[in-house]
Amino acid sequence: MKAIKQYAAIPWNAAGDWLFNRRIYAKLRRREHVLCIGDSHVRVMRHVRHPRVWFRTVSVEGATASGVMNPNGTAQAMPIFTKRLMRARTWQSVLVQLGEVDCGFVIWHRAARRDLSVTEQLVHTLNTYSAFISKIVAMGFRDICVLSAPAPTIGDDPIDWGHVANLRSEVSASISDRTVLTLRFNSEMQQRCSELGASFIDATTGHIDPTTGLVHPEFLRDTPEDHHLADFPYAALILRELFATTTAES
Repeated sequence: MKAIKQYAAIPWNAAGDWLFNRRIYAKLRRREHVLCIGDSHVRVMRHVRHPRVWFRTVSVEGATASGVMNPNGTAQAMPIFTKRLMRARTWQSVLVQLGEVDCGFVIWHRAARRDLSVTEQLVHTLNTYSAFISKIVAMGFRDICVLSAPAPTIGDDPIDWGHVANLRSEVSASISDRTVLTLRFNSEMQQRCSELGASFIDATTGHIDPTTGLVHPEFLRDTPEDHHLADFPYAALILRELFATTTAES
């Protein structure tokens, strides 16, 4: 996002949603308005704070990069995102984050079920995600930013799986394998973004412990039952990488 200088977060409410689409309000407050859409991990954007940008977050639990173009998908992500994007204004920017569910579960599960290689299913996922990004780019927003999928925190011991146990128990891939796939997904998506006309923010490499190759303990929550990264260190990392990217592009 070329013109972003500073950032802020405002609680979700109907009045705030109305104000978010008022350009005169953005000009008076000297803030850029950024609509953030994605799976449950994008909720971290509510904690990314700086006084000159208003982040508005729409998250869909279980949304996937591979299913985001399917209007009849279980998570109903496509109709929800499309409806919100249609209400947005082209002077606003859009941030998208999907892929954690794919790299941690869906790609492995579908590859095994359909007798495909993981690479084949990965390419299908990247193609679908790219089509969704292209759709948003075509809508003419000021800037489009793709935030990297976070690395998995769900370990190999079922005792730590919590509420995702029923689904993810069907996948035998280790956390190391899932992390490697996530990094590959992000790397290939970064290359695609330059062709699609979108910026890519890598906030994943920075939360990997170089010693273990897994998520650094600093970014883990106190309870393993919540597989999301810890809000505040993750938000600080995103803010730093977002600034680094926008500074390089300006």
